[in-house]
Amino acid sequence: MSPRRSDRSLAALLLVQRLVDNEAEPLGPKEFWSVVNSVDEPERLLPGTVSPEVGSPISSELAQRVTQRMAAATSLAFELERLEQSGLAVISAVDGEYPLALREHLGPTAPPILHVAGNLDLLTHAGIGVVGSRNADAAALDVAASAAKEAAHRGLPIISGGARGIDQESMKAALDAGGTAVGVLADSLVRLVTSPPVRRAIMERRLCLCTPYKPTAGFSVANAMGRNRLIYALSGLTLVVSSDQGRGGTWEGAVEAIRRLTDVVIWQGAGAGPGNAALIAMGGRPADSIDDALDPRGAPNRPSGSDQMSFGL
Repeated sequence: MSPRRSDRSLAALLLVQRLVDNEAEPLGPKEFWSVVNSVDEPERLLPGTVSPEVGSPISSELAQRVTQRMAAATSLAFELERLEQSGLAVISAVDGEYPLALREHLGPTAPPILHVAGNLDLLTHAGIGVVGSRNADAAALDVAASAAKEAAHRGLPIISGGARGIDQESMKAALDAGGTAVGVLADSLVRLVTSPPVRRAIMERRLCLCTPYKPTAGFSVANAMGRNRLIYALSGLTLVVSSDQGRGGTWEGAVEAIRRLTDVVIWQGAGAGPGNAALIAMGGRPADSIDDALDPRGAPNRPSGSDQMSFGL
């Protein structure tokens, strides 16, 4: 972020932030976008400015919540300064640093806020998503590592979730190969950045960690589902290495992404999980070699308009 945050950015963050206490509940993504789209200049929502004309679809109840949310402007400004001095950036969906891919692919359910540590530029590259089970076997971990090394050779970032298993294996392999990685987290960003290897990769500008959730948040299933959807949205293609069948975050995320016609590649070689064949039957693109898996064929039709990925966070 720039040394001085814009009033527009501050107003947008006030609508959704959980960093400082406020008597009104944060706006959800659809509520956020309905307010932003109804107000030409969100900065006019700030205290001491001329109140904007806020029309439908803004209800009186939502308008009152917006007013209450704005009351935390001063305390939030101090908290943002403290976080940024510690190395964490907080960006809103109206900021230039916000990844365009999230707005394009998620539409009105794009997360209004991202907490970020590391190289923000990596969020603008359509890299290779790699997802899979936390309890993957050795063969699946080898596939994840091989895909990451090849992505590094091609100059593409690996995008994964930072969780144990496939996520961590692919991100570590990419960094060890001299490449770059983006970790979309479902739990505490603050905790992870204390790891010496993580700090070193961040200092080298080869790693970016981000989360739409409070940077001190603990793990939850709902957060993990939202995290998975962001991985697909940020990736040029996503390789599903190993999935359970009919259950689990990897399965649910892949099913939804396949239905929305994104380029979802399903591994069918050694290490494939019990759900991989079913995902191929649903329309996932099969691959049994790394070169084939990373071939950027794209989906027959990219989502647009009403076909955008409608993921709630």
